[in-house]
Amino acid sequence: MRVAITRTRSPLTDGWLAIPVTSRTPIESGLHALKEVLSSCEDGTWLAVTSPHTFPVLRAAGITIPAGVRIACVGDATARFSPRTPDFIGPPPASAQSFFDAVPAGRGRVVFPSSNQASQVLEVGLREKGYSVDRFDIYATEADPGGVRRLASGNAEVIIVTASSAALAIADHWPSGAALPPLIALGEPTAHTLQSAGIPADQVSPTPDRAGLEACLERI
Repeated sequence: MRVAITRTRSPLTDGWLAIPVTSRTPIESGLHALKEVLSSCEDGTWLAVTSPHTFPVLRAAGITIPAGVRIACVGDATARFSPRTPDFIGPPPASAQSFFDAVPAGRGRVVFPSSNQASQVLEVGLREKGYSVDRFDIYATEADPGGVRRLASGNAEVIIVTASSAALAIADHWPSGAALPPLIALGEPTAHTLQSAGIPADQVSPTPDRAGLEACLERI
């Protein structure tokens, strides 16, 4: 089976056609504001990270996470990109909702660097649990029409859609007349986006790992 995945080449994509369909552009104003806030954060402040792309953006901008700031990652895949061992890792299925559900009610400050397309599930939920949340959009995620065209011309028998932004890129830029093969959504948020866009997923992987995706491929 010829499988394509909307992500850059990595151990997760081994043996599959890896074609990103989105691009990321740093948001300088958000990065500058985040850098100032982190430099003055009190020990015990949390940095909440819901995407592995966040850490490379911080490194490229020369932003370091102070030793007294605790790191919380949405799941293991994001945690692998952290510059040090996170203080908290959310449980499967590595979504903002599962992350929020696992956090006990409490008080304190949470700094949330994110994509401009990130949902408000985490920040709204944490505020409801008593936390003060400062969100900073530090990069913009945009559709890459050229990537979508390359994906369409790859003759894939199945496409793994790895994020809601990728789902929207496919929905908006898939070539007219080109057949769309079965889709596997990586997580429920991506599945919901595909459903809303009118191209529902044939399978949904509950976990962002190779085992979950291969199980979906076997069912297809």
